Parts: sequence; C-alpha cells; structure tokens
Amino acid sequence: MNIKFIYTLLMGLFLFHTFLQAEIHRIMPLGDSITYDDLRSDYESTPRPTGIRKAYRADLWYMLEEAKISVDFVGSQVAGQDIVPPFDVNNEGHPGWTSYDISSRVYQFLSANPADTILLHIGTNDRSSSVDGITAILDDIDRYERDSGTHVRVLVAMIIGRLSVSNVVIDNFNANLTHLVQQRIQQGDMLTLVDMYQGAGLISDDYADITHPNASGYQKMATLWFNTLIQPYNVALHSYPQSIVSSEYIQSVVVDENTKLVTFVTKVPDYGITF
Repeated sequence: MNIKFIYTLLMGLFLFHTFLQAEIHRIMPLGDSITYDDLRSDYESTPRPTGIRKAYRADLWYMLEEAKISVDFVGSQVAGQDIVPPFDVNNEGHPGWTSYDISSRVYQFLSANPADTILLHIGTNDRSSSVDGITAILDDIDRYERDSGTHVRVLVAMIIGRLSVSNVVIDNFNANLTHLVQQRIQQGDMLTLVDMYQGAGLISDDYADITHPNASGYQKMATLWFNTLIQPYNVALHSYPQSIVSSEYIQSVVVDENTKLVTFVTKVPDYGITF
C-alpha cells in the first residue's frame, strides 16, 4: 500500500539557509577556466599572469561586500591576487578540466576546504551533451554530506555558450542538466538551477575569446550568482521527515519552494508507521 503525505511548513518555522544567519558563509567557486579565468589576449600565445585572473569572483566578492555579507571563498587554487581592490582569491577553478575531472576530486576538495555553498559551472570542456559527470559530482557531494554530517547547497549553472561555433551540444547539455537538477531537487537534494546560459544576458561583446567572458561578461555572471545567492533558501524542505519511515521506503518526493510544500509517496513497511 502506498500513502501520500503532504507537509506544510509554517512561515515562523522556516529554516532559511541564508548568509545573514552565519557569521561567515563559506563559498566554493567550482569549475574550469571560466571560474579560474584563463583567457588569453588575441596577440598572445601564453596565458595571462595568474595574479590578474579574477573571472566572476572579484565582482561577486565586491557585491557581497557592499551588501555587508561576510563570506569566505574557499578552495585550493589561488588566482587574482594582484587585483585592486583586493578580494578573496581562493577557488576551485581548474583550467581545461571536464566534469569528470571535477567529480574525481570534489570529495577531496570539500574535505580540505569545507563549504556551505558551491557555485558550480562545469561542462564546457566535456564537448558532450551527457551530464553523467555532473551526476557523479552531485553524488560525491551527497556522500561528503553524509560522512561529515553537514549540508552543502549547490548552485548548478547551465553553462554559457561559445562564440563562432554551433551551440547545439551546449543546448542539449543544458536541457539534460535542467532535467537532472529538477529530478534531484524532487528527491531532496539542496540544489538551485542557475540559468547562466540565457539568464546572465551574455552577448558577443561580453567575450574575450570564443569561450571565456571578458570583464563585462564576468560582471554579468557575478550579478546572476549574487542575485541567486541572496534569495532565502529553505533547508527544511530538503530533509526527509525523520518520524515517518526510513528513506528507503520513500518512492517519490516533490519539493515546491514557492508553496513551501513537500509531497512524497511512501510504501508502508511491515512494521507500520509511527507518527
């Protein structure tokens, strides 16, 4: 027998996962060269110095600082240390990496530098419409959460387009990514889909080369990250009720952030249900 439960959480009981509740909120910018900033000048064959590679990270830091939100960018990488005014230069941007490369290291990254929120933009180097690498990343983040007893919110970005090339593969990748994220949200994952592809408003003038944004493009990316980050997020909606049944018996979950409802269908175990 299957039973359908609907939980309504009162506004006064909302557990909002916001920056304002924590003294310092740890953010991990995670991705490839679009996160690290590996763009090259048209007349140069070598990358720009590491010290001036800031990507969207500097602009996002300034926005958070202006909003008086205390954050700590975390990660094993350092880039942008010569930028003025200074910003927190730690990140996990890895030029040339695919989603599969990130998936093989994300557990290690989080263990070394725990984060409250991850800004994930990865897949450009995959050159494929498959999101299996993203699935592996999210699976290992879930494993880290279970092992550490912590929650990590992941903002998953639809990857930006490329200039002078067909974006059919990127279109398909982003469509598959959207389906994946929506499916995992319904299963209780703490994810937010960020439409960096269309929502950031990048145009040809916002690119330094066919792949990497220039200063104006990165500022647009930072603005979308910022606007998403400051929205209240309800952690409680992404946790299974503990007093009903074990999660192994739950067959489907639908999380609706707008109505603050969690709906799930569960199979009644032999031992029954305890309320």
